[in-house]
Amino acid sequence: MTGNGNNSWLVPLADLSLILFIVTGATLAGSLGKAREDDVEPRLPGGIAQGVAASIYTDAAGGPSLAEWLAQYRAGPGEQLTIEAFHTPADRAAVTSRAEELAQQAIAAGQPPRVIVQPASATRIMALFAYDGEAQLAQGLLQEGQQ
Repeated sequence: MTGNGNNSWLVPLADLSLILFIVTGATLAGSLGKAREDDVEPRLPGGIAQGVAASIYTDAAGGPSLAEWLAQYRAGPGEQLTIEAFHTPADRAAVTSRAEELAQQAIAAGQPPRVIVQPASATRIMALFAYDGEAQLAQGLLQEGQQ
C-alpha cells in the first residue's frame, strides 16, 4: 500500500464499526436474557446454585418416560440430576406426588436426584442434568454482592 493517500478517515470508520458491534451485541444479549426469563420461573436470591442444563426432560403425556430419557443420556462426572416441580396452589399435592414418583424412577435407574418443589403461576415438572456450582461458593458470592 502506498503512503501518499490520505487514509485518516479509516480511524473514525473503525471506531464507528466497533461501537455498532458493541451496541448490537448488548441489544442481542438483552433480548436473549428476556426470552430466557419468560421461559423459566424466576429464582429467588439465596436459592440453590444451579448450573446451565446440559439436558432437559419434560414430564408430558405422550412423551418418553424418565427411565427412557435417563437410559439415553450419559451424565458426565460432576453432573447433578435435579427434578424441578412447579405447582399452582390447587395442584400442590398432585405435583409433589408426581415429583416423588419421578425421583423413585431416577433412583431405580441409578441416578439419585435432588428434588425441588416450588410454587409458580403454572404447573410443570421437569428433570435436568447440570454442572451445579458449589452451594457454599454461590452463597459467599451472593453475600459479597449484597455488601
